Amino acid sequence: YSIFSGGLSAFLLGWGGDVHPLGAKIKLLGQILIACFAYACGLTIDRVGIPFTDIILNIGIFGFGITVIWIVAIMNLINLIDGLDGLAGGVGLMLMILLAFLAYQGNVAFSFVLALGMVGALLGFLFHNFPPVKVYLGDSGAYLIGYVIAALSLLNSEKGTVLAALLAPTLALALPIADVGYAILRRGLRGLPLFRADREHIHHRLLGAGFSHKKTVLILYTISLIGLIGGL
Repeated sequence: YSIFSGGLSAFLLGWGGDVHPLGAKIKLLGQILIACFAYACGLTIDRVGIPFTDIILNIGIFGFGITVIWIVAIMNLINLIDGLDGLAGGVGLMLMILLAFLAYQGNVAFSFVLALGMVGALLGFLFHNFPPVKVYLGDSGAYLIGYVIAALSLLNSEKGTVLAALLAPTLALALPIADVGYAILRRGLRGLPLFRADREHIHHRLLGAGFSHKKTVLILYTISLIGLIGGL
């Protein structure tokens, strides 16, 4: 219930922004409310296992904040890498394959079936979204993909160590995390608004270096795939 309802809410929030531009604060508030709903439904980070030991730490009330940050962050990361056609959909596809494998390993049947369904949906979407593009992802698609990734990661963690379940998607998203982190640092040092859009992201730099749209996407796919294998 939390995954389907939360995913629908994420889609509608993004769709509202696609149809009529919403302010960043309204979008963030909507994402936080969706994350709070998921937490209330039981998709939580409430314990952390220390790697290579049998120690399990219960983080109590701090789990609420960490859960909300996790869901909101993943939704925005997928949206932020949607600067080139085919990029966000392709990275999302890789993550869904990873989540399907982790769900299979952890014997989480619902997560496995849903992740495979998303793999099929994204393959069909990429057929029309990869350059030359015919269909666009938009905020609606990016928020939906991001929410499902975040939610399935939490669902998988219920059958294993939370840290391990979240580490694999995090490493697979290492490229956009580093890109966004550098963008925030760059704007902060220049005294610019931290979340103002610019054309200095890594895909803009590759395009500026003379790579074609298609080659740039393939390069970024390769980097994301290396991160995904490392996470696995």
